[in-house]
Amino acid sequence: MSPGIHRAMARIPQTSFRATRATPFTCKRQSPLHYSLYSTVNSSTSNVSSSPSSKAPSHSSSSSRFSNWIQRITLMSASAAAGAFVYAKLDPAIGGFSGLPVGKLQPTILGTEEPDEPFDSATPVTKEKAKELKKSVLLEHEMHQLELVHQYKDRVVAGEWKEADPYFFLTDHTKKHNLTAGALRGENMLSVPPLKFERKDKKAIVLFLHLGRSLCGHDKIIHGGLLATLLDEATGMVALPNLPFHIGFTANLNVNYRRPVTADQFVMVTAEFEKGEGRKGYTNASIRDLEGNTLVECTALFVSPKNPVSMIINFVKNSLGFGTSPAA
Repeated sequence: MSPGIHRAMARIPQTSFRATRATPFTCKRQSPLHYSLYSTVNSSTSNVSSSPSSKAPSHSSSSSRFSNWIQRITLMSASAAAGAFVYAKLDPAIGGFSGLPVGKLQPTILGTEEPDEPFDSATPVTKEKAKELKKSVLLEHEMHQLELVHQYKDRVVAGEWKEADPYFFLTDHTKKHNLTAGALRGENMLSVPPLKFERKDKKAIVLFLHLGRSLCGHDKIIHGGLLATLLDEATGMVALPNLPFHIGFTANLNVNYRRPVTADQFVMVTAEFEKGEGRKGYTNASIRDLEGNTLVECTALFVSPKNPVSMIINFVKNSLGFGTSPAA
């Protein structure tokens, strides 16, 4: 090529060649403005337009990640709230919160609940305890075969009543400290788990229990204090679901002992919610033998506290095992 041609080509602007060349353009995180696969602008224009885009991904990616986290947290919170609301409406027998201020802290929340049994499953089973367990199983089987129990099971089938767990609000941690579910469980005491039936409106319940020989005051006569305890618990089972915040305390318990209650027999405890007046709930209950004879009866007044927040917090802490001394 002659020197003249070289000089002529040198005077031609180099941009005219680059303006017609397709320049690949890629971006790892592209915004809607950067979705072109190829840029046909000249190099100066490409440099100017692409330089902001090189800084934009770092800013947009951080803000996008932050926005995604906000959306996730919002969705999780909404899901948790919806789940808690639905769970609160469920029946206590299948894990609901009804009947307590913050509801039952179920095994699904706190872990697997051990089967209801009179002994710690970790304790070695001796010959005496094996005999006791066998007796408890036989008594429980006998209780389920009672004619009165079959009558209430028929009501359950008819949809009028339902079978419920009397200790649904207790956890593994709190059950061992409960009087009737823990301390009084065992041979010749409350060796059989009580069988509870509840009317659908939660204003009437029936309990079937077996009273053992070791619950006596006079020999072979069940202690009156224990009978009052059973009546107190039964009236509480119908009072609390009908009180504000589903929490309350016994303000008055008036017990009338009609007949001596002999040991080693099955009894039926009935309780009804009479009326509510603000924070007050009026109830009545009775203990009958299987022939229908009234043995003990009572009336009870329950009162819901004015400010139950601190009690609800303490209940949650105790149910979770917090707030107690190491010795407990």
